Amino acid sequence: MRYSSIQTIRRDELSRAAFEAVIRYGLRRTTLDKVGEIAGVSKGVVLHHFKDKGTLLEAVFRRSNSLLSESFIELCKYAETPYERLWAIIVANFFETIFNQRVCQAWISLISEVPHSKQCQRIKIACNQRIYSNLKHELKHFLDLEDAESTSRQLGVLIDGIWVRAGMLVEPIESKVAISEMEYAISRFLPNDEISASKHKIARSKMEGIATIALGSKAFKEKSVSVLQQ
Repeated sequence: MRYSSIQTIRRDELSRAAFEAVIRYGLRRTTLDKVGEIAGVSKGVVLHHFKDKGTLLEAVFRRSNSLLSESFIELCKYAETPYERLWAIIVANFFETIFNQRVCQAWISLISEVPHSKQCQRIKIACNQRIYSNLKHELKHFLDLEDAESTSRQLGVLIDGIWVRAGMLVEPIESKVAISEMEYAISRFLPNDEISASKHKIARSKMEGIATIALGSKAFKEKSVSVLQQ
C-alpha cells in the first residue's frame, strides 16, 4: 500500500511538471528532460513512471481537465439554487487561476494532438460529455428537455471557442470578459425577464466572490501549478 501511494504521488508530481513544461515551452518543445528538470529529477525517473512522451501527454491532458472539474466541485459546495449551480459551471471554466493566457496557449497545444491520439480523444470526449451533462442538469430548471439539451451543446461549444480564441490572441482575454460573453449567451438562450435577469446577476456575483476565495487560495493555486505567479 505504501509503495502504491508513493507511486501515485510521484506520478502526480511529474504530471504537474509536464503540465508546466507545456505551458512554458509548448507541446513540441516539451521533452522528458525538461519535465525532469522542472520536477527536479532525472529523465530516467520520468521514464520509470511514463514509458514515453505519449503516455506523459495523456497524463497532462487528464490533469488539465481534472483542474476544471475540481474547480466546479469546489464552487458547487456553496451553490444553493439552479441559478448558482449554472454560474458555478461558468465561473469554474473561466476563473483566472486557470483561465489565463499561458494556460490557454498550452491548451491549444494539447488539443492539437487530439486527432493523433486515441487516448486524448477519449479524454476530450469525456470532458465534453461532463460539461454537457452538468449544463443540461441545471438548464432543465429553465427550459424543456429538448431545449435544455440543445442549449447545453451550444454553451459547451461556446466555452471551447472562448478557450481556443484566448489561446490564439496576442492580447489576453480577462476572466470577467469571458464570463460576460457567457452571460450574453445565457440572456439569449434562457428566459430573460426582469426577475430572471436579476437572479442571474446575483448568482454570478456570488459565484465570482466565492471563486476569489476558494479558487484564488494559495492551496488551489499550488494545485493548479501556480500559473498566475510565474
